[in-house]
Amino acid sequence: MFTKLARRNVKRQLGNYLIYFITVSLTVALMFAINNVIFSKQMLKNAEMMDSLMPGLIAITIFVALIVAFILGYATSFMLKLRKREFGTYLTLGMTRRNILNIFIMETMLMCVAALAVGIALGLFIYQGMMAIMTRLMEIELAFADYSLKGLLLTVVLVCGMFLLSSVASALYLRKVKIYDLIHGDRMVDKKVKHPVFWLIVMLMAMAAIVVSVFVFRNSIKAIFTSSGGTTGIFVSIGVIAVAIVIMHIALARSVANLMLKNKKLCNMGTNTFTLRQLSGKLNSNSIMAGILALLLAFAIIGANVSFTEKISEQLTIDKYYPFDVTMMYDHYNFDDSNDEKSPISIEEGEQIIDRYSKIKDKVKYKIYDTGDNYLYSFTPWKGEGYTAMTDTVISESDFNKLWTALGHKPVDLEDGFKIVAYEGQVKNLDFSKANLPLGDKTYPYKGMIEGNMFFFTYVLAIVPDEAVSGLKIASDCEAYDMVKDRYDAVSMRDDLSYPGTIEYNEASVDTQLCDYYIKEYARIDRNNFSAIFVIGAIYIAVVFIFMAMAILALKTLSGLNEDKQRYRILFQLGASAKEQSRTLFRQIFSFFFLPFAVPILMSFPTAYLCGDVLKQGGVDSGTGMIYVIAGIITAAMIIIYALYFMATYLIAKRNVVHRES
Repeated sequence: MFTKLARRNVKRQLGNYLIYFITVSLTVALMFAINNVIFSKQMLKNAEMMDSLMPGLIAITIFVALIVAFILGYATSFMLKLRKREFGTYLTLGMTRRNILNIFIMETMLMCVAALAVGIALGLFIYQGMMAIMTRLMEIELAFADYSLKGLLLTVVLVCGMFLLSSVASALYLRKVKIYDLIHGDRMVDKKVKHPVFWLIVMLMAMAAIVVSVFVFRNSIKAIFTSSGGTTGIFVSIGVIAVAIVIMHIALARSVANLMLKNKKLCNMGTNTFTLRQLSGKLNSNSIMAGILALLLAFAIIGANVSFTEKISEQLTIDKYYPFDVTMMYDHYNFDDSNDEKSPISIEEGEQIIDRYSKIKDKVKYKIYDTGDNYLYSFTPWKGEGYTAMTDTVISESDFNKLWTALGHKPVDLEDGFKIVAYEGQVKNLDFSKANLPLGDKTYPYKGMIEGNMFFFTYVLAIVPDEAVSGLKIASDCEAYDMVKDRYDAVSMRDDLSYPGTIEYNEASVDTQLCDYYIKEYARIDRNNFSAIFVIGAIYIAVVFIFMAMAILALKTLSGLNEDKQRYRILFQLGASAKEQSRTLFRQIFSFFFLPFAVPILMSFPTAYLCGDVLKQGGVDSGTGMIYVIAGIITAAMIIIYALYFMATYLIAKRNVVHRES
């Protein structure tokens, strides 16, 4: 009997459950897609780091599932409120709370099975789309992606767990709620807000805290690039922004509508008094919820922007750190030349290995020299205790110009001085203007800085006249290669160019695989793998949070339909036409939806600016334009999702609330 009643209730409540069902189905689809990505054979084959990242990715999906379960439990309370009179009637007719709970759990399980089926069906297509994005980000060949049984099982377990936890929340509510509250809950009067002016001041202070924190965050980022500060300011500013967003929305909900009610001119216009009274009660009772939802939406936008910034940054820095297809750096510090200890892979052998994967088109030989002094480092943050072993490294003018012209630049003229090669933002922001570099019997004045590429792994590399390197110790023999092919099996090439060795780490010897060759294609593959996983993970979390936030707003609005229906009946009896009622309802719902949505949208602008500023500080400011485009796309996508949920909620409410002439 209960099963039949549950099925009938689901059919009867289908209109009210529609937004809930669509949101859960889309969430299940995304969960199914991301779980299949985690266990994808293609990912395991192409992404070397996938094995090490898999536990973390699974932990993220479980964390998101717990968040969704909490939100579903919260949403379920709205659905219970929507049907409180029905459940109260069941109790008065002799049903026990256990009976009602069984009915509701059966309804929930029916929804679970239906959402799981629809979600997995949608997930089959979303997964292929997600894999297409992954392969594009990883720059590998697109192919049909196989589905994973492990991904399916993990999705089923997580979805069942989500609905189980939300059912527990419903059970706790039904056990404690009183029959009177169920039947007469819609007669409860909203509490009047006290001291709206005080809350307005709090709101303005919270807004000021957000603005100040954005500037503190920017200055902290700049301090890191100039090595004049740590990460404390970053974490403090993020924490302040999070708290300020919540407090601002609580204060906004408790001040603006109430203060507007005191404006007689505004209230005398049309149905403004009715609208503002409706908003005042709803915003006051849901102020904390609005703050938390705004926080979720804000960090969804921030996370999505940061993930794309990281991807763009990786693409731009690869060319800076790997100017040639392959660069061999035979570091003399790793071998004892006095004992004739050499790398087990000679230059000739290395070139033969490289040729097996792609023919060498051009090559440039050059040397890096060690001055034995740390004069240049005295102008940097890398000086004093902990940096005493670091010594200045230089490259001759002729060797540098061979590299520089091979990259398509004009030769450098030192004007009988020296210049610094800046390939990192930290170096670019340093001041060497008072430096006079002593080498041999001569002192060379500082002649400026070149924003170049990394030709040797060191913080500071100086370009000096050819005669200045006479008598200096060779730090590294290097050779740069340009290949005929851009794409080849770089992973296997690096394996063939590697050899077993020992490095000193934290005063201990560690056995590892060493490689004197720095391969651009290998770096591209490695960094693309991480970026792709990071971007997809951030988008997954952002979209789920946006869906959940919008669903909460929609369900919260629909749960008050009984109260709204009675109030709009009074408005109708006072002479308001169906058109006026519809317009009033539109303003009411739009304002309720817009409150937690406005700040996250506005946050997209400073987020884009800060992401672009990070690229500038890192010396890859050519990507800032793309950052702004991506921020615009993310904002537009969020607005579209918002508009869809808002219109669906408004149309459902309009059908149930607006009264018309018989």
